[in-house]
Amino acid sequence: MIQRKKILAFLLVVWPLSSLAQGNDENYDGINLNRLGAMQYELCQLNPGMDLQDADRQTQSAGAEFARLKLDLGIITFTPFYDHADATHKTADYITMVYGSIPAMGEAWDKWEKSEKAAKVMEGRDKVGECHFKFNYVDYKYMEVERLEKSSRRVVQTEWCTRKPGVTIEALEAQHVSWLEKTKEKSNFIGWAIIHPRLGQGNAPGEFFHFFIYDSVGNLMKDEEWIANGGGMESATDYYSSYVDCSGPSVWSGTIAQRPSN
Repeated sequence: MIQRKKILAFLLVVWPLSSLAQGNDENYDGINLNRLGAMQYELCQLNPGMDLQDADRQTQSAGAEFARLKLDLGIITFTPFYDHADATHKTADYITMVYGSIPAMGEAWDKWEKSEKAAKVMEGRDKVGECHFKFNYVDYKYMEVERLEKSSRRVVQTEWCTRKPGVTIEALEAQHVSWLEKTKEKSNFIGWAIIHPRLGQGNAPGEFFHFFIYDSVGNLMKDEEWIANGGGMESATDYYSSYVDCSGPSVWSGTIAQRPSN
């Protein structure tokens, strides 16, 4: 019964996709933005004697194997920029994220498990850090495809959230649509998705997390200026007080190592 309740809760949380992910196009890196996509990420702690340069070399090695196998997936490693760590709380040393369509994720794993070179990549992964795979659905809300394709730099702001008691999926979806319509001309992010935890996420800290994409820290700070001094605080305050309880935003930095081969 408990397992059935968990499954039902998950199905209820994944609210319907809007009719079209807003932005300049319906596809990005071969991904249909009107369908739920796939995001696999690894939360990693460096092993003794290893550093972030080792993690970056590991990602480049994986990206090269992605290219050789012609996988329709992208890969990037993020490191903390503004995280929630302090003297008593740890965060991941790095996060390696793989993205694409759900079918592409399955096809890629099938190829990966048959590749001797991929097996060596995985051996290197285990030497660099202790990592844990997490699989998620991606609900694309807004993607400026031209700008996303122009730059491989990624500064992402993430935040785990859970609906307040009594807030329906439909009400929250309507709020997200309304907020985007009011703010997209004032904001500087080039992508926004809502990530739904799925596999390996029994300890997820919320129902979903926001994933805002910037191509520079400067553009992130333009939005911080708008929130602080340009009127953006009002909508943020209403969101947090009326719709969701959230963990607070954090920021991660990285550069795409390999884009999907499609």
